[in-house]
Amino acid sequence: MLVTVKGYWTDAVGYQRFLYLAGSLLLLSAAFHAVVLLVTGGSLSGDVSWRKPILFGEAFGLTALTVAWVMTFLPKRNFSGWLLGGTLGVANVGEVFWVALQQWRGVPSHFNNNTPFDAAAFAAAGFLISLAGLVILIVTLQTFLSLQASPSLAWAIKIGLLLLIAAQVFGALMIMRGGNTTGPAGAMKVPHGLALHAPQVLLGLAWLLTFTKLGEGRRTGVIAIASAGYVLLVAVSAYQSLTGLAPLQLSLGLGLVVMAGAVGIVYSYLTALLSLKTT
Repeated sequence: MLVTVKGYWTDAVGYQRFLYLAGSLLLLSAAFHAVVLLVTGGSLSGDVSWRKPILFGEAFGLTALTVAWVMTFLPKRNFSGWLLGGTLGVANVGEVFWVALQQWRGVPSHFNNNTPFDAAAFAAAGFLISLAGLVILIVTLQTFLSLQASPSLAWAIKIGLLLLIAAQVFGALMIMRGGNTTGPAGAMKVPHGLALHAPQVLLGLAWLLTFTKLGEGRRTGVIAIASAGYVLLVAVSAYQSLTGLAPLQLSLGLGLVVMAGAVGIVYSYLTALLSLKTT
C-alpha cells in the first residue's frame, strides 16, 4: 500500500503535486492548531475557538488531497489542470489562512462585519470558497465525461464528489441564513460535515478494495452498498436540520434508516478488510 501511495506522487504532474503540497500544508496547520488548543486549554465551542482552524485545515486539506488524487484518472491537460488545481490550492489555503488569522486576532471569522477589515476579509473568504466550489463542480463534471478508472473506483469518485457538491450547498445555506442552526435545534453543520467527508470515506474504501481478492463486480457491489448507506446518512441529517430538529431527535423510522446506512458502511469496510490479500 505504501508503495502505491508513493507511486501517486511519483506519477503526479505539476498541478497535482501543487495540490498535494497545499493539502499537506493545511493538514499540518490543523495539527499545529490542535497542539495550540491542548497547550492553551481553549474552548471547543463558540465563535472564537481553536476548533475552527483545526476543522477548516483538516477539511480543506483533505479536499485538496482528494481532488489531486482524482485528477490521476482524468486526462492530463497542463493549462486546464493548473487553472483548476492552482485555483483550488490557492483558494483552500486562503480560506484556512483567513480562519486562522481571525482566531489569532481573537475575533470571529464568520459573519463578522464589525470593522472594515473584518467585513472585507469575510467577503474575500466568500469569494475564495465560491472559486473552490466552482473547481469542484468542474472536476465532478469531468469525471462523468472522461474518467479513466475501474467501475468500482469510478462510482466511488462520482458519488463522493456529488456529495461534496451537496456539502457546498449546505454551506451556502448556512451563509444565507446567517448561521448554522435552523429552527430550534437543526444543526446544518451535521449534513455539511458528513457530505464534506464523503469522498474520503468512499474513495478510501475503493482504494482499499484494490488490495483484496474480490473481483471487480463484487467490488462495485460493495461500493454501491457503502454509497447508499452514506447517502441515507446525509439525507436524514439534512432532513433533521431543515426541519429544525436536533441531529439525534429521530423518529423510529428515521432511526432505522440511520442504522441501515451506518450498517451498510461498516459492512462494506469489514468486507474489504476481511478480503485483503495476505501475500
